[in-house]
Amino acid sequence: MPGPNRSYNLQWGSARVDELDFDCMGRLGHIPCELGNYAAYSIRVTGADDVVAGLRFAQEKNIRLSIRNTGHDYNGKSSGLGSLSLWTHHLNTKQIIPRYHSAGYSGPAIKLGAGVVAGEALEFASQNGYQVVTGECGTVGISGGYTQGGGHGPLNGAYGLAADNVLEWEVVTGEGKHVVATPEKNADIYWALSGGGGGTYGVVLSMTAKVHPDGPVTGPILAFHSPAVGNETFWKAIGIFYKHLPDILRGTNNSAQFNTWNNDFSALFVFLDQSPAAVNTTLGPLLAELDSIRMPYTLTVGQTTNFRDYYNSIYGPLPYGLSPPSTSLNSRLIPEWVVVDPNANKKLLDAVRLTTNTGEFHVACTAADLNKTDHSDNAVLPAWRQSIFACNMVVFWNWTAPLSDNLERKNRMVSQYAPAMDAATPGSGVYLNEIDPWYKGDFKQTMYGSNYPRLLNIKHKHDPHHLFYGFHAVGSDEFHIDGSGRLCYGGT
Repeated sequence: MPGPNRSYNLQWGSARVDELDFDCMGRLGHIPCELGNYAAYSIRVTGADDVVAGLRFAQEKNIRLSIRNTGHDYNGKSSGLGSLSLWTHHLNTKQIIPRYHSAGYSGPAIKLGAGVVAGEALEFASQNGYQVVTGECGTVGISGGYTQGGGHGPLNGAYGLAADNVLEWEVVTGEGKHVVATPEKNADIYWALSGGGGGTYGVVLSMTAKVHPDGPVTGPILAFHSPAVGNETFWKAIGIFYKHLPDILRGTNNSAQFNTWNNDFSALFVFLDQSPAAVNTTLGPLLAELDSIRMPYTLTVGQTTNFRDYYNSIYGPLPYGLSPPSTSLNSRLIPEWVVVDPNANKKLLDAVRLTTNTGEFHVACTAADLNKTDHSDNAVLPAWRQSIFACNMVVFWNWTAPLSDNLERKNRMVSQYAPAMDAATPGSGVYLNEIDPWYKGDFKQTMYGSNYPRLLNIKHKHDPHHLFYGFHAVGSDEFHIDGSGRLCYGGT
């Protein structure tokens, strides 16, 4: 989303702070066409000096500040009513570093300006013979909230989350200091930016991350649906799939993405180090148990010579790939113990079934073993390390329905479906990048966990003038928004 004021989540373009739409369509009648939650002015950032000037101006004039690249933020961290926006989208330099060396890593790396999006990074890495960790959406800025919030995607099984691959951050802090943060230098900033959430501790200008040698990718696709056998066998088959995932993923380079509807299931696997012939061995126990309950399925196995071509076949066309539809969603991390314990597996299955029952919602998940990869200490939510997959409850925005219908679905998601998923996964958390703004849980515990006190101290240290605010961000409860939509620091 290249415009300086575009938002992916509809709520954050709202023409009024109490409405959930951003345009002036006739069907909304009484709602005026106003600037809404968009920034009033934007600085097209070309370097650190622009950021320093913007921070100084916002502080001196007591103006709300926002940071944005592409606007892909479900919690609206890149938007703000009346704010001055630091627009980083044109920081689009890309550089391969063949021999990066530090105390913790020696090998190839990539340096990306804050404006580079995932599809561009992936293509550039591939042209130089490497893979880089990105998400499934090619238009998401890779150095922004995606990596700063953790960063899941199809290469997580081999290389960990995007945050696990970061070697250094180039950042301007809230104090106006232009620094490079690594595990050895400005280590507190490095730690916080690597998983502790975007738009909170400083303005990132560039990120340097590991890249990995490219090679063949085998991509099995497994699918089955309920009309072939009836609902009970269909849902039993999904529970079997959950149960087998740890054995398919644990200690391997494998990843999986899978979607569950009320009568349809499909799973896409990413196998980096297996031939097509080896797929039946890896998936054999799962397929045998599906056969034992007479669950018909299709399994197609393809292979590409490199990761770029695999990605393009599933999420393309590159460089920007699929344009995700307008959605409301809420996430939950699923611990491994839940899927291997029969009773807990059943409770999780019941929660997914409840969510998808009406046919409006589906549950989209990404799976990998995140304990096997080496990485520097970072602020990724600890619950990620105990999880075998992360799920989103997803509903598409219905543009032909009344606004009240869309709001009802959002409310049902956060009031019924999300609590059911939470109850099925006690002690776990959520993915802070993929959470609905109406989320009713304890954001400090579920998004940051035991890291929260340390993150808050780092924010206070490097943002002494309270310039950085984001909904559900660290320290956000120290602010409030008044009736006119103005952001205020301090008590209510």
